[in-house]
Amino acid sequence: MARSVLIFGATGKQGGAVINTLVADNADLDILAVTRNPSSASAQRLAHKSSRIKLVEGDLADPGLVLKTAQALSGAPIWGVFSVQVGIGAGAGDEQRQGKGLVDASLAAGVEFFVYTSVDRHGDRSGTNPTDVPHFIHKHAIEKHLLARAEGTRMAWTILRPVAFMENLTDDFFGRVFPTAWRRGAGGKNLQLVAVSDIGVFAAKAFAQPEAWAGRAVSLAGANPTLDEFAAIFKRSTGRDLPYANGILVSIIMWLMKDFGSMFRWFAEEGYDADIEALRKIHPGLKDVQAWLETESDFKKAE
Repeated sequence: MARSVLIFGATGKQGGAVINTLVADNADLDILAVTRNPSSASAQRLAHKSSRIKLVEGDLADPGLVLKTAQALSGAPIWGVFSVQVGIGAGAGDEQRQGKGLVDASLAAGVEFFVYTSVDRHGDRSGTNPTDVPHFIHKHAIEKHLLARAEGTRMAWTILRPVAFMENLTDDFFGRVFPTAWRRGAGGKNLQLVAVSDIGVFAAKAFAQPEAWAGRAVSLAGANPTLDEFAAIFKRSTGRDLPYANGILVSIIMWLMKDFGSMFRWFAEEGYDADIEALRKIHPGLKDVQAWLETESDFKKAE
C-alpha cells in the first residue's frame, strides 16, 4: 500500500506547489489535500490533476479532526504531513496555535514524517534567531515546538525556510507595493527571493527521500538581487519598467501593518542568508528572477 501524505494549504501557494511537484514526479504517494471547501472551483481543479489526489474537508482550527477525517478517507494511517500557516494577513493571529496544534495532532495520529515550511532568519543563525519580526517569531516558536515534541518519538521532520516569494510581484496594486516597500524599507540592500514552485520541489524531495532529509533545516532561495538589479532583469524579461505604488501610501501601509514594516527593516539590517549555490547542486532547475518572470509570473513580454 502506498504511503499517504496530508497537505495543508492545498489550494494555496506552497501547498499547491508541493502537490504539483508530487504529481509531476509521479510520486508513489497518495495525496490528501486539505481544503475548507471541497466543492470550490479551486479545489475541484486540484482534484482533477491526478487520480491520486483526494480532497479532505477541514482547516487548521481543528487539526486532530482533519487527521481523523483523512485517515478514514485513505483507509490507512497518515504517513506524512506538510504544514504551512498564514504569516501575514487574514488568519495570521492564530499562526502559533495552529502550527503547534498540528505538530501535536500529528504525533497523536502516529505520523512518521513531518515537513514544516517556516522562514529563513539569516541562514545558519535561523535556529537561534527569532528576529523582531512578529510572524518570523511565530515560525521560530513553532520550529522549537516541533523539535521538542518530536524528540524521542517515531516522527522525523524536515524544516524548509524559504525567503521572500517572487510571487509577491503580481500585476496589480499589491504587486506594486512589494518593490515600493523594498525601495523605502531596504534601500539598496540585496534581497533573497525564491519561486514558490521551488519550495514545492524541495518538499517533494523530502517526501521522496525521508531518510536523507530527516532532521534537516534548509533555507531556500534562488536569487539575491538588489532592487536595481531586479528592475533591470524585469525590464529585460518583460519589456516593461518595474511598476511601483505611491511611496507615501506604502509608507503608511508599512506603519499601520507593523509586521510588514518590521520585516523590511529586518531586510535592511540583517536579511536572509540561504546558500543558493548549494541549493542549486541539489536542484539544478532552481529558478532565478529571469527564469521565474519568463515561465511563471503574471507578466508577458511587451510586443
